[in-house]
Amino acid sequence: MAVAVPKKNLSEWHSPSTRPEVIHELIHGVDRYNPTNLPFMEEYLLSQIKEGQYDLFANLAVLKLYQFNPQHSNPDIIIHILIKALSSTVHGPDFNLSLGLLREPTAILHDIESDDEALTILMPYLTNLHELIRTCQFTKFWKEFNGESEAANILKTRYLPSHSTPIDDLRFQFSLSIASCFSTISLNQLSRWLNLSSSEVGGYVEKIGWNVEGDKAVVPKNGDNDVKAGVVKENVQLSQLTKLVAAAGY
Repeated sequence: MAVAVPKKNLSEWHSPSTRPEVIHELIHGVDRYNPTNLPFMEEYLLSQIKEGQYDLFANLAVLKLYQFNPQHSNPDIIIHILIKALSSTVHGPDFNLSLGLLREPTAILHDIESDDEALTILMPYLTNLHELIRTCQFTKFWKEFNGESEAANILKTRYLPSHSTPIDDLRFQFSLSIASCFSTISLNQLSRWLNLSSSEVGGYVEKIGWNVEGDKAVVPKNGDNDVKAGVVKENVQLSQLTKLVAAAGY
């Protein structure tokens, strides 16, 4: 597992190295809007799910095709795209970008004449989970995620088993957010935020490249969590000062 410190380079977010060249050409060319490419794009999403990869722009291309061709919408694909967006960033726009391309669940189901209510049940639930993640309410997130609501049960039994490491992905994203704010944090607090037992949290800290010192986790310096004092000097010319004084006289 990679070291959990905030990334400064967004190239992997925009153009992941795992993206096949044929997909890159497809989503950046006129064929992006060709509905006959939908099965191919959906298959690429399923490979992301299986291999634990992520390609936001390819997934957005699928939703754009659904937007233009609502009769081809696949509720299961939509939910999988939202799950990938949810587990791939804390403060990024991924989930909202995906949500912005979708209509109301009832309208989607009406267009494809489907009686499956999973989309109607899950979209508000996933939106709520996203808000808890975005506002860093990690303890509340795990309470909702581990709950026994109908939406939680559908998510955990029907959709998450297809994803390679959804829980690890969520924990890693939460760790990135924590790393941008803390240089040290108690293991007790970290265990609540990452939904880990006291016996598991120490091993996880070392797995993501942090250190354990006593009852605290020490986060590597990453430019966000090491505040440095700075001195700002401003040189004001006399000519500028006289203009300011003159302007104040009016």
